[in-house]
Amino acid sequence: MFKRTKVTDGTATGQGPDAENWDGKEVGFRKKSKVPGVMITQYIEKLPEGKSHPDFTRKPIALTIQEGKFAFFKAIVTGDPKPTVVWSRNNGDVSDPARYQSKYDPNSNEHTFEMPHVKPDQADTYKCFAKNEYGQAMVTVVLNVIEVGFKMTKAPQQQAEVANCNFKKVLKRRSKVVPKAEEPEKKEGEIDPKFWELLMSADKKDYERICAEFGVTDFRWMLKKLNEMKREREEEQAEFVKNLSDLKPIHINADGTASFELEFDLLDPSSSIYLYKDGEMIPYTKELGDKMKHCLRKVGRKYIFSMRDLMPEDAGFYQLDVEDVNMFSTDFKMVDFLVKIQEVKAMEREDAVFECVISAPLSKLMWFGKNMPLEQGDKYDIEVSEDKLIHRLVVKDCMVVDKGIYAACAGIKSCNAWLVVEADKGAPKGKKTARKTTRAGGSGTDLQKVAQEQQQILDKEREERKEKIKAAREAAAEAAAAEEPEKTADSGAGKDKGAAVKVERIDKTSVAATTTVAGDSGSGHSAGKASGGAKQDGSHADAGGGHSAGKASGGARKDGSIADAGGGHSAGKASGGAKQDGSHADAGGGHSAGKASGGAKQDGSPADAGGHSAGKASGGAKQDGSHADAGGGHSAGKASGGAKQDGSHADAGGGHSAGKASGGAKQDGSHADAGGGHSAGKASGGAKQDGSHADAGGGHSAGKASGGAKQDGSHADAGGGHSAGKASGGAKQDGSHADAGGGHSAGKASGGAKQDGSHADAGGGHSAEEASGGSRQDGSLADAGGGHSAGKASGGAKQDGSLADAGGGHSAEEASGGARQDEPLADAGGEPGITSGLSDIHAIRGQPAELTVKMNTDCDGAWFKDGEPLKSGGGISITKDANIHKLTIHSCRDTDSGLLRFVSGDLSTEGRITVGDVPEFDEDDLHKFSKPVIVRVGQNAAFKMPFQPQESLTVSWFKDGTELKDGGGVKIVREPNHSRLLLRDCLRSDSGEIKIQLKNPFGAVEATSQLIVLDRPGPPEGPVETVETTSSVIEIKWNPPKDDGGSAVTNYIIERQERGHSLWTKLGDVSAEKTSFRDRNVTHGKKYSYRIYAENPQGLSDSLETADSIMAGIMILSGPPGKPKVVSTSKTCINLTWTPPEDDKGVPIIGYQVEKRKKDTNQWLALNAINEPIEDVNYAVKDVTEGAEYEFRVSAINESGAGDASPPSAMACAKNPNMRPCFKDPEDFLVVRAGNSVRVKISYEAEPPPHITWLKDDEPIAPWINVINTEGMSQLVIPSSKRSDSAIYTIKAKNSVGEAFFDVEVRVTDEPKCPGPVELEQTVYGKVAVSWVPSPDQELDDRLYYVVSQHDSNTRMWKTVADRLFANTYTAHNILPGIEYHFRVYAKNDMGLSDPSQSPTWGANSNRVPISSNGVSSMEISFERPPSILVPLKVHTPPKGYQLYMTCAVRGCPTPNVSWYLNNTCINSDKNYYITNSCGVCSMYILRVRENDGGEYRVVAVNSLGKAECSTKLTVRD
Repeated sequence: MFKRTKVTDGTATGQGPDAENWDGKEVGFRKKSKVPGVMITQYIEKLPEGKSHPDFTRKPIALTIQEGKFAFFKAIVTGDPKPTVVWSRNNGDVSDPARYQSKYDPNSNEHTFEMPHVKPDQADTYKCFAKNEYGQAMVTVVLNVIEVGFKMTKAPQQQAEVANCNFKKVLKRRSKVVPKAEEPEKKEGEIDPKFWELLMSADKKDYERICAEFGVTDFRWMLKKLNEMKREREEEQAEFVKNLSDLKPIHINADGTASFELEFDLLDPSSSIYLYKDGEMIPYTKELGDKMKHCLRKVGRKYIFSMRDLMPEDAGFYQLDVEDVNMFSTDFKMVDFLVKIQEVKAMEREDAVFECVISAPLSKLMWFGKNMPLEQGDKYDIEVSEDKLIHRLVVKDCMVVDKGIYAACAGIKSCNAWLVVEADKGAPKGKKTARKTTRAGGSGTDLQKVAQEQQQILDKEREERKEKIKAAREAAAEAAAAEEPEKTADSGAGKDKGAAVKVERIDKTSVAATTTVAGDSGSGHSAGKASGGAKQDGSHADAGGGHSAGKASGGARKDGSIADAGGGHSAGKASGGAKQDGSHADAGGGHSAGKASGGAKQDGSPADAGGHSAGKASGGAKQDGSHADAGGGHSAGKASGGAKQDGSHADAGGGHSAGKASGGAKQDGSHADAGGGHSAGKASGGAKQDGSHADAGGGHSAGKASGGAKQDGSHADAGGGHSAGKASGGAKQDGSHADAGGGHSAGKASGGAKQDGSHADAGGGHSAEEASGGSRQDGSLADAGGGHSAGKASGGAKQDGSLADAGGGHSAEEASGGARQDEPLADAGGEPGITSGLSDIHAIRGQPAELTVKMNTDCDGAWFKDGEPLKSGGGISITKDANIHKLTIHSCRDTDSGLLRFVSGDLSTEGRITVGDVPEFDEDDLHKFSKPVIVRVGQNAAFKMPFQPQESLTVSWFKDGTELKDGGGVKIVREPNHSRLLLRDCLRSDSGEIKIQLKNPFGAVEATSQLIVLDRPGPPEGPVETVETTSSVIEIKWNPPKDDGGSAVTNYIIERQERGHSLWTKLGDVSAEKTSFRDRNVTHGKKYSYRIYAENPQGLSDSLETADSIMAGIMILSGPPGKPKVVSTSKTCINLTWTPPEDDKGVPIIGYQVEKRKKDTNQWLALNAINEPIEDVNYAVKDVTEGAEYEFRVSAINESGAGDASPPSAMACAKNPNMRPCFKDPEDFLVVRAGNSVRVKISYEAEPPPHITWLKDDEPIAPWINVINTEGMSQLVIPSSKRSDSAIYTIKAKNSVGEAFFDVEVRVTDEPKCPGPVELEQTVYGKVAVSWVPSPDQELDDRLYYVVSQHDSNTRMWKTVADRLFANTYTAHNILPGIEYHFRVYAKNDMGLSDPSQSPTWGANSNRVPISSNGVSSMEISFERPPSILVPLKVHTPPKGYQLYMTCAVRGCPTPNVSWYLNNTCINSDKNYYITNSCGVCSMYILRVRENDGGEYRVVAVNSLGKAECSTKLTVRD
């Protein structure tokens, strides 16, 4: 239970300043504190220097704590003089020193307000006042208390509130999604309420996924209902919040916490916010630094719920409510890894792939590389399959720096593996290798297959849910179609008509198959279920008054009888009985949360179950026309009518309690009643086989009152069960009478068992134990009456009609009547004596205790405690039943401890009662202790368990049920408040359950933990099986090790040894989930041995080795291919072709091997390896020497290897064929700067090699020009070129086949010289002709041209207006008057631009005509003036800490010098002020105003002609 804080306005008792300590000044000034939430009142306007009003530097933090814990608030207060601190609360007094304690620590200056053993009534809003003579500061803080268990003392208060119609306070705060332990049994096809809650908080894109998860296929119906529910929910939310948005479902963060977010504005800031998990409220804190698991913090409008220290049990359905309205719901699921990521070995610049498969669809995993989160980008690709089960991380373009540990996280589950990047040794030094297109890594398993299998499992579960929903709807449709109009059902207490419902089988003797009839469910005011009965004979079945959330069900009958389940006003279940004849079964008046069930009858008798309680009132089961009633069940218990086989009558009536009132079971026409069950206990009528009568009546208590079982016409009553115990009637086999009545206590009162017509009573069971009537074989009487004690009172066993009494049972021991074989009475007779006295007992605080003294005769006695006489009252009951005296303490307290004495005449007996508690552990300590302790082999394991110091406390440690003793490798330390266990040098066999037991005379309590000792695993289990062996693959299989060393095996390492070699080579490793390996690097026909190691985080296991070597495949060789043919030859290559073999021996050919033999040698050399076959029937042989002759042969390769070789080919010579010279991609133009060397390179092809000749302008070249001829290329070189070397050079190549020519133009030039002077001339308006003298290089270079640039006074930029001009003139257009123009002319050739030639200025200034003054002298004008203030300074009053601008305007010529003064001190050079002067505007800027910045500011402007100044005042506000 969670008690909400009640926040009220105004000052209640104990709140605020009292008359003694506070003078209650009302006049003051409100001030703002730096700490939010602190209210400050200052009594005077201006504080004296050095003095200050109180303020909080640390305010108390709101607290939510469990009942019984230590609660405290801390605050730190400042002020001069030192403030006085007082605490108060809104609704109560804090003057009780036992409950409230105020403390002050002068070292830390902390004021502490402590509440030891906090109670629910202390939940409130608390206030802390700090006061001195200058003011006071006040802050409020809220304390919430989580109640533990059910408090009986609250029942009268809640009943009073119900009577006043104050239902809201009575109802427990619960979520609409109830906890699993309290979920009602779901009907076939019923939709989980979580479905609608999730939809209302989800995005539309998630609707399909949620519907598939819950098996909903009717989307139209779903959307219609969802819109209706959303409208209702939005109306409810609008009463408490506004602007609800940005709902983010729960997710796992990178720091290992889980959180969800939403944004809203509270209409009332005092509204309470609650968190639920699976329908149960969970406590939380609002501070990040708190040690609680759950935290809800507010950032602006955003509310963030977070959860740390994630465990598997944290998975569930989370909801956030404001007051009673749900705002957000989200489902937190845990997933596991079916296939984990494996180690990847990649070459540099290769891509690496990590793959995994998870157990449930997840849209995104958290990937980490070297402890840093990874995101999709240029470096990483994150891929997810369509079913969201397979997840991949691709590390692109791996470099050596990328190596490290990579991890995948799904919630609290994670897996990691190494990325090993090997440098490319073949890469040239200093150069970056090319990017590779291959990928390294992968899981080594068929991920698609694993994902498909998991998807099939998920689909199967989804289909099963769909089928259940479909079947439920079809059943409802069939029930409506099969409804018969003549079968009606009326409800005694109901007002509304319901639909047809399904009646469940009541017991094994009732109707075999259930049928659907027309039923009335009246007064269906609640969310429960009112069910009419099932009848097969036109009878009448009513399930009425279903006012509660429970179930009211009419009985099932096969004849014309009537079955009523009426008045079901409670949340319980009222069920009518099942009858097979014309009998009557009623389950009426079920006003409580229990279950009222009518009996089952097979004849025309009536069965009533009045079921007014929250329990279960069930009518009896009858086979004939008898009557079975279970009526009036007003309580939360169960009132059940008896079961009868004939026309007898069985009643279980008046069950007003939360217990169970059950009518007896009869086989004849007898009567069985279980009536009046007013308590939470169980009142059960007896079972009879004949026409006898069995009553279990009046069960007013939470116990169980059960009528006896009879086999004849006898009568069995279990009545008046007023207590929480069990009152049970006796069992009889004849017409005798068995009563178990008046069970007022929490114990069990049980009537005796009889086999004849005798009478067995177990009455008045007032105690928490069991009072049981005796067992008899005849008609004698066995009574176990008035069981007032916590002990056991058992009637004797008789074989005849004698009487055996075990009465009064006043002691905690066992009072047992004697065993007799005959009729007389078993009495001790003679002088009075004590047959059973008192002894020392230990009673548990808050529990009942009972002491019993048995005399041998019926005589009076008195009870004394510590010499003082005792009387009934004040929690003590003293009773006497014949010769049995009982003292009952209803709820033991510490004051009840003492020496008790019973005196009867001269006889006395005494015993000591000691009251105490069973030892207990703190929940937080218990949670910490329950976490497993994990150590490695050889390390020490330590356990520690704190507990409360107690007297007579025995502490014991156990391992796997065996007690541990101090000594050897075990060290046990016992301290007053804790105990420690140390296990030294742990072995693997030390793993197991560690248990600590605290024991005292009142009981024992235990706490368990687990010790896990980690070691390297055992060797894999053999033998090694050969799964497959072919010419290219050997697959082996093994079994996991028996002992994994305490931690899961991560992978297996496989090594191989070739037969005849001593070296073992590591082939690789496989994941722990895969116990097989395929060796693809084998040679056909060779034998190999393998050994396997298991690896876990602790190391490698011993190896498992194959017993015998395994050969790769079998030998079947192919026939010879056709004779190779030479297609073409060159000096570097010979091309071959051949035909496939005619006989491949039935084995597919995978390729060919080509061999060559040089002429005049006998050795054949293979051109390709067998494991690198040539797949085509042609091949280019490049490994040849020019001019040499070769012959070739070919062998076909299959799985067994290379077959017979073909006949050799004809001899072929490696030389080129004759060809005419031709030039390859020559360049026909070349420009060279004068002075540089000229190199003209021409490549050619010709066979035989040609004769090369170079010409210049068709003339032989000069001797200083060099020609360099190499194979396939000729080069002309001019060492130092001149302009005269410009010409057309021709190369001529000629051989015996033909000749070829090619011309190359070579231009030797230099940067041109600038043009001559530029002249401007205007020909027409708006046009200017620009002309210049040609460049001296114009005649030498025919490729020289000119460029003209223009500049004007408007744009002030040079721009090219003419290019590639081969003339010496240019006409400029759009020349405007009043604008100056300039022109530049450049000469340009293949080498670049020359320096420019500048033109004269053209435009306004050049055409200006000077004007003479004609002797008139002009008067000289002076602008000098003294300084003056144009805009003065303004008054400023900024708050402390704010920024400030202060400006004024000054004029003067010459420009005056401006100085700033604060309180007559110049501040121009003070760095705290930023001062500027821009065109007479003088500014000063203060970044953060301080208190000492206040005062008079003055600006002084001075020049040679005078001085001006202005001033203002600056006041700094708090």
